[in-house]
Amino acid sequence: ANSNDAGLGARLWPAPQAAGPEGMDLLAQYSDDDDEQTSAPAGSGAAGAAPKAMARKVPDGFAGALMPAVNAAPDVELLGADPTRSFAINPADKRILTNPTFAALNKPLVGPTKVGQRSLEEQFYNHKLGHVEKMRMSEFSFDKEYLTFHNFGYAANPARNDRGQDTLESTEARPQHDKTIFDKAPTMAKAAKRRRLEAESGQAQGEAADTEDVVPMTAEAKEAAAQWGGFQDEATVRKQVEEEVRLREDEVARQREEERAVEGEERETKERVTSIFHGSRETDYQGRSWIDSKAQPPKDIDEKQCFLPKKWIHTWTGHTMGVQQIRWFPKTAHLLLSAGMDATVKIWDYQNQRKCLRTYTGHDQAVRDIAFTDDGRRFYSVSYDKNIQYWDTETGQVISTFTNKKTNFSVSVHPDPSQQNVIICGCSNKKAVQWDANTAGIVQEYDEHMGAVNTVTFCEEGKRIITTSDDKKIFVWEFGIPVVVKHIAEPTMHSVPAVVLDPKKKFLIGQSMDNKIITYEAFGRFKFQGKRQFKGHTNAGYAITPGFSSDGKWVMSGDLEGKLWFWDWQKQKNFRVLKAHDGVCMSCLWHPTQASRVVTCGWDGAIKLWD
Repeated sequence: ANSNDAGLGARLWPAPQAAGPEGMDLLAQYSDDDDEQTSAPAGSGAAGAAPKAMARKVPDGFAGALMPAVNAAPDVELLGADPTRSFAINPADKRILTNPTFAALNKPLVGPTKVGQRSLEEQFYNHKLGHVEKMRMSEFSFDKEYLTFHNFGYAANPARNDRGQDTLESTEARPQHDKTIFDKAPTMAKAAKRRRLEAESGQAQGEAADTEDVVPMTAEAKEAAAQWGGFQDEATVRKQVEEEVRLREDEVARQREEERAVEGEERETKERVTSIFHGSRETDYQGRSWIDSKAQPPKDIDEKQCFLPKKWIHTWTGHTMGVQQIRWFPKTAHLLLSAGMDATVKIWDYQNQRKCLRTYTGHDQAVRDIAFTDDGRRFYSVSYDKNIQYWDTETGQVISTFTNKKTNFSVSVHPDPSQQNVIICGCSNKKAVQWDANTAGIVQEYDEHMGAVNTVTFCEEGKRIITTSDDKKIFVWEFGIPVVVKHIAEPTMHSVPAVVLDPKKKFLIGQSMDNKIITYEAFGRFKFQGKRQFKGHTNAGYAITPGFSSDGKWVMSGDLEGKLWFWDWQKQKNFRVLKAHDGVCMSCLWHPTQASRVVTCGWDGAIKLWD
């Protein structure tokens, strides 16, 4: 068995020959000179050598040594060796840690597909129709492709996998590849000219068909027309210019007519300002007007102590939308004025039948704020239609209307009885604008705020004014002088969109947007009263007007859940909460003569009386 194995090994692997003298002679005969090399004798190759090895030139004396054959340039399969082919990246990856080429990023995937898949890319799909990626594209390029596709039926192909298809064509219209959106469009004059020429040519053809004696064009006329190539003489050019001038004049006339029509609509809008009286008679049997109070005011108003209301006793309904603000008739409070978001102002009877007495329909949009004059015979209203209207309360006529083309958020009347024509409005243009209602002109502008002015409050008998703004600042001004006397601004402050003075004009409270009511002095140095803060309600985002009781003992406010909150002025403690409205409770007023009566309004369109 061993001999057989040895014979098998001999057949597989030839025994190596010892390096004898022949090997030394081989090294001695080796030279770099091609001329010294001698060709090996024919037939010196050993049996069993590779064909490529036999084809080589064998040096002299090397016939006995059989070396293994090596191919210096074999055929190698490059699949997987090329970095462009072997590079693979997941389209869902957010980061690439290498710097691949564009070819590597856009090469197609190659390999076996799973059962049920049509391509390898389906494993990276994040949409039913393929893989959607965010692409940064300039607005100009997007508008260009969008308008080209919708006007001419083709656009550049945004997909990367559709090789060889640079453009996409619409299936609803024939694509016009020879046109772009940058082609010069025909002007109105050229379009009108083309239509006119087509009409003239059609009319000339009809006349030629109807005319029997048609004079054919002679050969000389044809030759002249061909020679000049459609030359237009001066008369033709003049006719074209006249036609363009006429078209332009018609266009200008049409625009003027449209402007006059718009002005007429505006004039009609201003002229349609009316009011509706809902009572039976505007005067009683003694000739007294309906706005006069028939009851005598009580004499011991200042001695009465106010008590918190407990129950809901009446509701005024009439506004079709929310009620933004309510005001008592000055001094007597026998009438109640309300500003609604249905663009109407209504005045209600409080003492007798409690019905709506008159509706003032002068605004086109929601009414933002209202304010009576000192005697109540007139009142002002500001609206989101950017108009300020000066009304006669008794007749319902508009005395004057003025605007600065800006939205007014509040209106305040000067407390001096001799200056009831002076008002200051907080505007959206970061200014508090002082108006003279008699001349309907702007007298002064207070323009130090960096945001829309929300409220304007007169203090110290009209000598100073306080403004609050969306810039979270409170400014104190000298009346008539647009220079800030005191800046109230702290990093922790919030916007204060509603401010109310106490009955004695010593303090003012403001509805802060961090769900609390803050207090300042209303005279002197206007100090911040840090201890007098009233919390518990939720008012962020709404300009809810707070209120005082007539004796100054209670502070009240609505909130965005429709609740009515009552706090003690001295202890800052919450004593009572009433569910007043279904929507936001926007404003609340304490009756000046009846000690426990409170009126509230909300965005549910109701005005409620509590006792």
